Amino acid sequence: MESIIKQIYAQAKLIGACPRFTGQEKTLDDIVALFTSMQGMEFCIKYHFPNIATFRLFKPYGVDKQYGIYIDAGTITLKNPARAILIGRTIATIYCDECEMHDITLLHGAKAVVNASKWAVVKTTVENGCNLIRSTSENAIIL
Repeated sequence: MESIIKQIYAQAKLIGACPRFTGQEKTLDDIVALFTSMQGMEFCIKYHFPNIATFRLFKPYGVDKQYGIYIDAGTITLKNPARAILIGRTIATIYCDECEMHDITLLHGAKAVVNASKWAVVKTTVENGCNLIRSTSENAIIL
């Protein structure tokens, strides 16, 4: 894991990574916390970073079940995820009907249909090249 993190850090430094990314991160938890932070996500979307090949290095670590990060996951269905980050060859149908905030992010060509109902609030972040279809009913809101 440390070698992957060092590789990502070297790439990020070349394009001006924020000071929060020190290169001293040691665990998967450390790098995921940084990536999923507001500043981390903004950086990744702004610079289309890291590339899809680098993201794929994390797939064997079970980031989908543990962190809600779906990399080349194929066609999937999610029900009320608090957070879902869809990356690459992932096509998701997402149902949100719980009275809570749902955070959905699409990167590197991912596609999703978000169906929100009841009092659900869904925040979406969509990188260029991705496709999101929104459907709301009742009092739901998709931002």
